[in-house]
Amino acid sequence: MGPSLWTDGILPVLTCLLGAPMGSFAAFLADRLPRGEPVMFARSSCRGCGQVLRWWEMIPILSYVVLRGRCARCGDIIPPRLLQAELAGLALGVLAVWADLGLIGAMALWCLLALILADLVHYRLPNLLTGALLGLALIFATVSIAPVAPDMASLWRAALGASVGAGVFYAISWIYQVLRGRAGMGAGDIRLMGGIGALVVPASGWVGLAMVTLIAGLAGLALGLMRALRRGRALNARTPVPFGACLAMAAALIWVAANIHPGLFANP
Repeated sequence: MGPSLWTDGILPVLTCLLGAPMGSFAAFLADRLPRGEPVMFARSSCRGCGQVLRWWEMIPILSYVVLRGRCARCGDIIPPRLLQAELAGLALGVLAVWADLGLIGAMALWCLLALILADLVHYRLPNLLTGALLGLALIFATVSIAPVAPDMASLWRAALGASVGAGVFYAISWIYQVLRGRAGMGAGDIRLMGGIGALVVPASGWVGLAMVTLIAGLAGLALGLMRALRRGRALNARTPVPFGACLAMAAALIWVAANIHPGLFANP
């Protein structure tokens, strides 16, 4: 099998086919990890009746449609976010192929999806997922699938981006703690910025990393306002906001855009 057949034919198709199952797996991790439940060798089960799901009840997208969003045994509602995660995973797989990110790049996007789901639902960013994102970003920089600085130069920029991203957010958190006497940012957000810095900086430079924080800040403000209005309360400093989800969404947007249009951001 020639390399062109693998990279130009089989790998893109495989990445697209893995999209929906990986979206389902992202939802699985986002649900179990914040609860402290096992994920290795754990079988999916209904939250309502506790019955282990059969294989045909776990076919991505199709099972949800056939079962009409309910458990086949107890009739309990299957959370719509599971179907949404599968559709999002499929879309991200197709997007990774279109942007020529390869399978490693697609895995980074699916990891970001899991982080988004975990933070939106549980306000948690599991260490396993933030660590996986950092590892995938460093691997992606090393193999240089994207049209960015090659090999060790790209790896160096990724490592520097991780250090700066996490370091700046740690400093902001520390200053807020000193001034206000309470934490204004979770440790998960700091670790997440390490992975985001390693992912974004090689492709878009410091401008891209700054854009991630700006977009995430605006999105977090809008999301916090909507949640406050929904609860009939005024937006204040104590209104919980899944800022990690906003960071992950902004990172995916900037990173994909930078790989589709390499000249979009000025690399210093």
